[in-house]
Amino acid sequence: MKRGIFALLLASLLFGSCATIVYEAPANKELKMATQVDLPPIKIKKKVWYILWGLVPISSNSTAEMVGLCNEMVKVKSYEGIDDVIINTLSELLVFGFIETRTVEINCK
Repeated sequence: MKRGIFALLLASLLFGSCATIVYEAPANKELKMATQVDLPPIKIKKKVWYILWGLVPISSNSTAEMVGLCNEMVKVKSYEGIDDVIINTLSELLVFGFIETRTVEINCK
């Protein structure tokens, strides 16, 4: 029993940084973060792809180029949408979860 708990703890530490998304903005921009009630009108979405169970990003995992399109206010959200769930489930079934995806959504003004 103790060996199983130790193995689970070790596995969780090894995969603790899976599917990391870097939230950053260009250095020359002065933007405000939107509050929970603010929903800026422009919506930009992007899918971030990973291999090795989320350890290595194969597409850009930074929000800098997306936030660079904003002028005043920005709201950033990352989530696993239904399309991500389908892709990740198929990956789990076909290649043992080797490929993973996440969605990043930015609303800005």
